[in-house]
Amino acid sequence: MAMKASRKTAPMAGGIKLPHRYKPGTVVLREIRKYQKSYKLLMRKLPFSRLVREIMQDF
Repeated sequence: MAMKASRKTAPMAGGIKLPHRYKPGTVVLREIRKYQKSYKLLMRKLPFSRLVREIMQDF
């Protein structure tokens, strides 16, 4: 127990504070919500229609 307490109070090596990091997936979920709320198109209409036509040629 004494070792655990001493580890918690010991300063980090060099005193360098690491930047905050979100858990994996948190930022992605935030981006998904952001783009679902927005009404702007993420791709232009003409290149998207070309892509759809190209995919539909295979079927």
